Amino acid sequence: MGLNKMKIKIISLLICTLFLTSIFTGITTAKNLVKNDSSVTNTIVDLRGDQDFIKITDEEATCDFNNEFVVYAVGSTLYIYTIKTGEIDTALVGGDVVFPKISENRVVYYDFLYMGFKMYNITTGEKTDLIVTNWPGGGSDDFQFYGDYIAYENTNSDQYSTEIFLYNIATGENIQLTDSPGEAFPENPCIFKNIIAWQLIEGPLADIFMYDIESENYTQVTNTSQFESETFPSIYENTIVFSYFYYDKVNGTILYGLKMYNIASGDETTIFTGEEPTANSPEIFGNIIVYSVPDGRLCLYNLTTNDEILIYESSNLVQPWNLNENYVLFTVLGEGVYLYIYNNNPPDQPEINGTASGKPGISYDYTFNAVDPNGNQVKYFIDWGDGKTDSTALNPSGVDVIVSHTWSKKGAYTIKAHAQDEYGLNSLDATLSVTMPFSYEPPHFRFFEWLLERFPHACPILRSLLGYNQ
Repeated sequence: MGLNKMKIKIISLLICTLFLTSIFTGITTAKNLVKNDSSVTNTIVDLRGDQDFIKITDEEATCDFNNEFVVYAVGSTLYIYTIKTGEIDTALVGGDVVFPKISENRVVYYDFLYMGFKMYNITTGEKTDLIVTNWPGGGSDDFQFYGDYIAYENTNSDQYSTEIFLYNIATGENIQLTDSPGEAFPENPCIFKNIIAWQLIEGPLADIFMYDIESENYTQVTNTSQFESETFPSIYENTIVFSYFYYDKVNGTILYGLKMYNIASGDETTIFTGEEPTANSPEIFGNIIVYSVPDGRLCLYNLTTNDEILIYESSNLVQPWNLNENYVLFTVLGEGVYLYIYNNNPPDQPEINGTASGKPGISYDYTFNAVDPNGNQVKYFIDWGDGKTDSTALNPSGVDVIVSHTWSKKGAYTIKAHAQDEYGLNSLDATLSVTMPFSYEPPHFRFFEWLLERFPHACPILRSLLGYNQ
């Protein structure tokens, strides 16, 4: 019975062949067959523009930030920009708000109607009046906020009565740190953990001083001669960096540069010097320093490698700028506020988990997981090996993402996937081999299967014998 059935199949195949060749004479010699590509091509689009920069706002605002938020103010409204999502929340706090500063989830700002400092809690939405001052207004560098402390300039009448004060948010205690003689006056306070530093201006000269909150000890960090000046201190951990100016009276030359002071050892180190103005308003985080050059260049300097990187060039740069472990924040007149991403590494190679064998026509789930070393969100681009591709939405780093796929034909396939972070950096490809088991078929059977797919209404008897009508 089986032999007779096979004979019928062969005869039917021969009849079908004669019929098909009568309507398609080139069927046995065709070489350049056109294949309809049904794959989905996913174009990688960076919605943020240049992957190194994030435009925060078109407002020419003075901002502050941490790893999660950028904050700025317009009128009586605080704006809170979430770095990871690009979403902006607003808080109507009232008054005339300037120079918001953020530490963890709290924002401290100066309200000119209140004539003092207020605080807004991003998590709870709570608004708190802190302390009334005599500050008549000035620059963003006139006060800094860290933890429970505000270090700020305050004045009784004029510039020469300015002193540095320290306000404790937790206790409400407000103490005067400086009592400057004559026409000397302190400015530009900065704070990190328990250390406060500022510059003391005496005529054309300036020195850096430091105060330890825990020990209540004062230290004169620099001791300038009549021909030099140190300004714009910035603190990170055990290091204070500051700008340096020196006039060499003998040679008639001027040196500009950048120095740093080790708080623990008391050692002072010159980072670099030159005859061109440089290192204006330095800010430090870790081993990275950001500063400007008077011709409008904003630069990064790596203390470990001694490399300098130009990150932006504009004559409209506005002080101050700031940085943390991943970003530099700065404002440009006529353009707005930018974040520059200086420390971004690509995601790790993803892991692909799922079945390694299966059957055509059945949907299978595969799990993709990649860790981003910067904690950025990641999405996955997947090539299933059968001409089909997929991409996912952004997902948190290190979280399993499940994507389903169905192979329509028997065969061996290689799944290839890579992760891409939210700023466009790609990981290495990962692969997983998958087989859709198949049994051996004589070559002429595959040929006739192709013919029947090409001409779906031909040879109904043969189609029924081969199971194509099921």
